[in-house]
This record gives sequence, C-alpha cells and structure tokens, in this order.
Amino acid sequence: MGWLRRHLLHDGRYDERDRRDQLRRYVVRGDRLVAFLTEHGDPHVVPVQERVDHARGLLQHGWDRDDLLTVAAPVRAPWPSGKGRDAGAPAPEYADRADGLIEDLNAVALELRAVAEV
Repeated sequence: MGWLRRHLLHDGRYDERDRRDQLRRYVVRGDRLVAFLTEHGDPHVVPVQERVDHARGLLQHGWDRDDLLTVAAPVRAPWPSGKGRDAGAPAPEYADRADGLIEDLNAVALELRAVAEV
C-alpha cells in the first residue's frame, strides 16, 4: 500500500509519514549494525552510532532537506570489499555479516537521499 498511496493517491510525492517511516527504518537498521559492531569490538562503530543518534534526533525534533542528506550519506566499511577479501586482502572474520548489515542500512539511506533530492 505504501507505493500505491504515494504514487496514485499523492501524485508520487512522499509526505511526512513516509519520511518518518524511512527514518524509523534507518534507526532500526542502524541500531542492528551498531549492536553487531559493538559485539565484535569494532572501533569503527563510533561514526555509525553518531549518525544513527542524529537520525533518532530528527524523529524527535523534525528535519529539513539538509538533515536528511546528512543522515543518508552511505556508510562505508573500513575493510576491503568482498572481492578484495576473495583476493586475499585482510579483513575481520565478521566482515561478510557486517557488509550485509551495512547494505541494509544503505538501502534505506538511498531512499532518504531520493526523497530529499525531490
């Protein structure tokens, strides 16, 4: 119904509820990534935690276009990509699982960027 509501009932425009839903999903996925990285003692958790906390603050206090673009910047893993690891580049043993969580978070970030750019 989300797609139908947006595209047929609202002329393809996102409303505040849609953006709020995106931010909520971003926070949930971000919290999963933060918990995972914290569990593994990864020092790169700090910038991710800061961005998730920022998104949580936007849910509480409101946002503008620049806020959405700031939160929606892609999260990059500090270790080599899967191809690099296949070629023998060193990476933590949990990199594959973390990459999946990063992809989940970045999927919502892409939605946020698309909405903010409209």
